[in-house]
Amino acid sequence: MIVAILRMSVSSEKRDDAIRTLRLILGPTQALLSCISCRLYQDVDDENLISFVQEWDSREALETHIRSDDYRYVLAVMELASEPPEIKFVESLKTDGMELIEEIIG
Repeated sequence: MIVAILRMSVSSEKRDDAIRTLRLILGPTQALLSCISCRLYQDVDDENLISFVQEWDSREALETHIRSDDYRYVLAVMELASEPPEIKFVESLKTDGMELIEEIIG
């Protein structure tokens, strides 16, 4: 699995445009078979800070998405940032759930 995380601050004047644009691609992205999840978050302490998080089943799927027309919307939203956006791609080889907590707590 690979997770793409875009975190950016936008001015209050551009915030609604940024959120509206990212919402446009949420549904189509979530509908892709290779997309595990696609979420848009707004920080509770700073409403101008937004995060767009996508989980993909493979690096190849992410690369295909980055080459797509829909990803151009993501790039356009990054242009609205009031400071350089933070973008990270995290590859995960292993994922644990509740069983890890149970193992640690005993």
